[in-house]
Amino acid sequence: MRRRNSFLKRRLKALIARRISAADGPGYLYAFFDGRNVVKVGRAVDVRRRELQWDVACWNPNRVWTDSIWCPYVHRAESIAHILLEQDCVDRPKRKCPTCGKRHQEKFRFRGTQNEISTHVRNVRLTARSL
Repeated sequence: MRRRNSFLKRRLKALIARRISAADGPGYLYAFFDGRNVVKVGRAVDVRRRELQWDVACWNPNRVWTDSIWCPYVHRAESIAHILLEQDCVDRPKRKCPTCGKRHQEKFRFRGTQNEISTHVRNVRLTARSL
């Protein structure tokens, strides 16, 4: 379920206004499709290792990984990306995963073709990196 746009706008504004934490550091924003229109965006220092962790913990034969984007402050960029994606998504499915039984938090459902969604998600991650 999506949160209200007014709440998300306030949250984004506050996040951008905050100083960058000394604990934040470099890493990658990764994204993958879990099915046709559901996208997961996360952060990792070692993306290949994160892919393997996902394959072990929650294997999905339909998972399609997209390119990762390097960010100087990856924690901040991930938080911004999640808010931007939630503003544009149709839904945030927080149901139990049929594969592993967990409720994945940072998944977003979109309308459109996989190519359109992939381009949008990439642009959001690039924007998040620059804010």
